[in-house]
Amino acid sequence: MSPAPTLTERLLALIAERALAPGARLPSERTLAAGFGVSRSSLREAIRVLSSRGVLVARPGGGTFLATSAEAELTDPIAEALLPLARSDAGYWKDVAEIRHSLEGDAAYFAALRASDEDRRRLQQAYQAVSTAPLDDLAAQARTDAAFHLAIAQASRNVVLRQVMSGLLRLLEISIADTLRQLYRLPDIVALLDRQHRQILDAILSGRADDARLHANAHLEFVQSRLLDLEEAPARARRAASVSSHLTQHQGSSS
Repeated sequence: MSPAPTLTERLLALIAERALAPGARLPSERTLAAGFGVSRSSLREAIRVLSSRGVLVARPGGGTFLATSAEAELTDPIAEALLPLARSDAGYWKDVAEIRHSLEGDAAYFAALRASDEDRRRLQQAYQAVSTAPLDDLAAQARTDAAFHLAIAQASRNVVLRQVMSGLLRLLEISIADTLRQLYRLPDIVALLDRQHRQILDAILSGRADDARLHANAHLEFVQSRLLDLEEAPARARRAASVSSHLTQHQGSSS
């Protein structure tokens, strides 16, 4: 008896049965989940797997589409191989932050110089998706945040940069979800992050390349510094408690 097909395989079978052409839109997540008899979270994971393979493309606010040949090229099996490490290593965000800092300033710079009208429209849609994602849904926040940064890379019109950033997409989603889980402990952080995204977007839309790079790098530096502060906070609290305890004991022994 052969094993039951996975949800990913069932999704591929549906695409084949309907003879969907590249660029065709899939039914909504709600419709697909109901048709397969699965949860929407399970369906999203299957979509992410097929997106990482270059089969599907999820567009913020626009739905899920069968990838065109150009989009299918923007996948990276090396990044997929790194996903287990990203999920298991608590300090992995630092490696992701370093590579993002190396790429995203230039991506924003070139996007400001080269973005087409269609690129600008996608960027505005991607920003809107981030700013309206439910605050209590970290997966949605991470997915839309990563998609916004990928849209910037796509607007750079640098095919190598697009390839690298697309390959990093799932790593970004995992890293950003972990990042937001930590950052949301800070007051006013949502408004601050939204303002930074808006500054990057405005600089790109108005063609201010140097400002776009500056704001992209400032955003990453802000996130990294706040995460480091949060990591160091428990150690500072332990030191303060140790000093307080020592002083209390000293005062008690000298009275």
